[in-house]
Amino acid sequence: MAKVAIKSKLARAPKAAPTLPPALIAELERRRSGMARHMARAVVSLVRWDDSTGVPPQRSAIARACEAGLDLFLATAREARPATNEELRRVAQLGILQARSSQSVEPILAAYRIAARVAWDEILRAWRGHTEATPEAIMVTANYVFAALDQVAAEVTKTYLHAREQHMQRGTRAHARLFHALISDNFDSELELQKQALALNMPIVPTGYVVAVCKLIIGNRDGERGGQALAEVAASLEVPRGAINHATDPSTLVVLWPAASVANVDAAGEFVTQLQDEAVKRSGTARARVRAGIGGYHPGLRGISRSYLEAQQAIEAGRKLRPEGVVHRHDELIPHLVLTQNPRLAERFVAHSLGRLIDPKVRNRGQLLETLEAYLVRGSVKDAAAALGLHRHTVLYRLDKLRELLGGDLEIPATRLRLQFALEIRKLL
Repeated sequence: MAKVAIKSKLARAPKAAPTLPPALIAELERRRSGMARHMARAVVSLVRWDDSTGVPPQRSAIARACEAGLDLFLATAREARPATNEELRRVAQLGILQARSSQSVEPILAAYRIAARVAWDEILRAWRGHTEATPEAIMVTANYVFAALDQVAAEVTKTYLHAREQHMQRGTRAHARLFHALISDNFDSELELQKQALALNMPIVPTGYVVAVCKLIIGNRDGERGGQALAEVAASLEVPRGAINHATDPSTLVVLWPAASVANVDAAGEFVTQLQDEAVKRSGTARARVRAGIGGYHPGLRGISRSYLEAQQAIEAGRKLRPEGVVHRHDELIPHLVLTQNPRLAERFVAHSLGRLIDPKVRNRGQLLETLEAYLVRGSVKDAAAALGLHRHTVLYRLDKLRELLGGDLEIPATRLRLQFALEIRKLL
């Protein structure tokens, strides 16, 4: 039994890793500096670096990584052991540099593959004509080289992903700070702001912006994650250089549309319409839609905060006045907003215009108000009846009752305009 137990333990014991010939290790250590230079030169000349978000790794950093890779290979080969975490971290430093300068890890992995190929060629040259360069020894060496490459590639990828996540979080926070500085007019100088924007690869148009505040409406409510959903939709649409969007809260997307004059307000409205079409298409059975308020144009970066405030006012007024509408322009709502800034004056205007019709004691007051609005908006008895789903005789009867209560002719243009304006102001109070 004791012999069986000993045999079982021996069977379970890990086999010792084959070692490289000492003569080869000594030759590689002698050639270390030259090999590192050749590896770095090949990486610099052959790898196509992605510089979409920053400066690619410098030649000195590449050279250090190649030296660390060789040191790792020699140390593990000399002692026939796996690489330590600290050794892998030193080799993987290029992963951190790549995370700050590129959206892809592929160039850095290509760099390590090229470096490993150069190193392998150097090893074969070092062994040329050597008595210990048997096929078995070359196979063991190849296993060491490519096992080391696999280890490094895995560590680089892990380091890259971790560093990329941290870098993006820092970039997102910096982007958010810059965006909020723009919409709140909370910055010292436009030059300093431009420098910050340049560092974030976020070009800013100095002539100014028109602001659109957008919400995703699902049913009759704002979508809880609508701002983030609209940000994804906006990213898929074509926009001019300098356009910026940011989800200021989970339900709201704010778009800064580059502008040089009042004429660009219409372009911002067209973009919102595209956003609406794409959002409806993506929402499927949820039947989501967009509601947006668009501010006016005010020159320069200092004018952004004013346009942002106007866009907020426009979307809120539009929600009350035309709940089904998509684009609500501040410039078109100025009369309503001016009057409602003085609520007591607005109440006087509504009371004077609608008179007895707003008295709670009036029978069927709600139906009469609904009919008056439909008639004023549609312009005819036939269209008003169709909109309300009523027979035209019912609408005619209600219009007679309205003339009696309002004491005026509903066909006079000035009267129609005053009554329609009073009905809209009433919704804003």
